Amino acid sequence: MGYRVLFLANSMKLSVKNEQLVIDNGDVTKIPLEDIECIAVDSMQVAFNSYLLSKISEYAITLYATNKAHHPCGVFLPLNRHSRHLSVLNSQINMPQHLRKQMWKQIVVQKIENQATVLKLCGVEQWESIDTLKKKVKHGDSENMEAVAASQYFKLLFGNGFTRSGDNAINSCLNYGYAIIRSTIAKYLVVYGYEPSLGLFHKSTLNNFNLADDLIEPYRPLVDLFVRKYAMQDEELTTARKAQLVNLLTMDVISNNKIFACAKAVDNTVQSLTSVLTEKTENLILPQLIDLEQHQYE
Repeated sequence: MGYRVLFLANSMKLSVKNEQLVIDNGDVTKIPLEDIECIAVDSMQVAFNSYLLSKISEYAITLYATNKAHHPCGVFLPLNRHSRHLSVLNSQINMPQHLRKQMWKQIVVQKIENQATVLKLCGVEQWESIDTLKKKVKHGDSENMEAVAASQYFKLLFGNGFTRSGDNAINSCLNYGYAIIRSTIAKYLVVYGYEPSLGLFHKSTLNNFNLADDLIEPYRPLVDLFVRKYAMQDEELTTARKAQLVNLLTMDVISNNKIFACAKAVDNTVQSLTSVLTEKTENLILPQLIDLEQHQYE
């Protein structure tokens, strides 16, 4: 898997030559396909052909598209599925309910812990009031402590008058960042043979990405942390801010007691799902948040 994140917002032509992405906007830039994690296209004037799409699929590169309002509206996922897709699909369909509830509890506990970490990193004194809620999460989060924590957390982070339904720059930034990470999770689910619509907790028949919406929960606070630190005073979601939100995929998190870029941590999480389903391990590998810092590759 790659590590470079590309955000394209101007008129240009994309092509592939010698296993490299060729970016031509007057000047020509070449990037090895194997180095690319994702490409976010935030322009209606980026031209490319079907051969590029086939190579993107071959290298499992996520391609995000936006609409005329510059909001994420689509994601190109590789259909070269895992070699044992049917066995993975059967394990999803036949997953015992107790195992679904066990993993959902782990996800909620880690999400709440990460929310508390965000508050602490932002100097919010009441961070412990959120952190203590993780101890109240029961099997399957039967008492919905996720919602209890969220209702308190967002007000502590963005102010008492803040709601997630508000039409403002903060929510625009949050939604954009969540969409990028959600699509990355969906890519890795497909790469490892999973059907993204079959979730652990999320079960909407109208949602093609229920499983991605399960696994994204402990990753959401990474977006929250960035928005609180850098976008609180924004009046609108600018192109420059979108590029920074896409770049969150390269930010450090702790995964399996080591520091990885967020995108690699997502890879670890999806691989750990397979380990749980095959009874090799009992726990998912979920991210632990640290302060914002771009991952350094050796």
